[in-house]
Amino acid sequence: MTSPAKQIDLSVIVAVYNEDPRNLIRLLERLDANIRPLEISYEVVFVNDGSRDLATGALRQIAAECNNIKLIELSRNFGQQAAITAGLDHSDGRMVLNMDSDLQDPPELIPVMYEKWKEGYDVIYATRSRRRDRFLKRSTAYMFYRVLGAVSSVNIPWDTGDFRLMDRKVVDALASLPEKTRFLRGMIPWLGFKQCGVPLDRDAREIGESTYTVKKLLMLAMDGLLAFSVAPLYFLPMLGGILMLLSIVALTVMLFTGSFEITNAQLLFFGLMFTGLQIGAVGLLAVYQSKMLDEVRKRPTYLVGRRLGTGFASEDDNKGEKTDAPPKRAQGKRQVAFAFDKK
Repeated sequence: MTSPAKQIDLSVIVAVYNEDPRNLIRLLERLDANIRPLEISYEVVFVNDGSRDLATGALRQIAAECNNIKLIELSRNFGQQAAITAGLDHSDGRMVLNMDSDLQDPPELIPVMYEKWKEGYDVIYATRSRRRDRFLKRSTAYMFYRVLGAVSSVNIPWDTGDFRLMDRKVVDALASLPEKTRFLRGMIPWLGFKQCGVPLDRDAREIGESTYTVKKLLMLAMDGLLAFSVAPLYFLPMLGGILMLLSIVALTVMLFTGSFEITNAQLLFFGLMFTGLQIGAVGLLAVYQSKMLDEVRKRPTYLVGRRLGTGFASEDDNKGEKTDAPPKRAQGKRQVAFAFDKK
């Protein structure tokens, strides 16, 4: 007979993709140093997002040797937002904290977030007051948040990443949203609840290189714009109206001046300009339709290959063994698929 599962106060979600093992060890040490004084129980849910052998081996060793560890191995690389979603689906804490594995999100901020949660806030997010990244990354992130804020239908806080603490009711509400494309930085503000920010002086990465490429950043920005703004679609008829008014004004001027002479160069210029505008408009519609197609297909956000760690086992289970049953919390919410290794 198995004993009832112990109530977990805090779940820490850490999505990992080819992270340096030294950062993983330092992360666990700093988490313990900052959470233990709070006198609360906690678990760490690592999500291996298709990492290479070095990071995968380190995570499996950690899961085998450390208590209160869950390791979710996805069947391939699905991306950061999908990996975070997998961690949220497998978390059991009354509070759930998501953070990066590179220690640029300092665990020392957890006690501050915990105090805000005790004050009654449901979502506590870190606002980057200063960040020590490369100039290109800083400048593009600065522009992205302000452009998104100007056109978004949701009030998305500026200069925030995915480092936030959420109450269990927020996590459950987030799990009920059916979107396959998960832009969590917009979805969580959309939910509402009582939210607040705490300032963060974000440190530079000390060990290893970032695996978040420019392409991934652009795709994330595109997902955010498409998921939370239809302003580009409204811009198309506005542009058409402006061009129509300009053509009427030009025709009126020519009628009054009697000048109808147009050179071949002018015809070529206007022809290319309007052709480019038409192709751009059709392309924008195609981008929105491609996202709609992704949602209509209803493919799962991620696939789980294996679940390891003592955090999944009860007192009577074999510690560290792979379990083949999906987590109860993920059932009946979104479509979550499992492709367990049967070896």
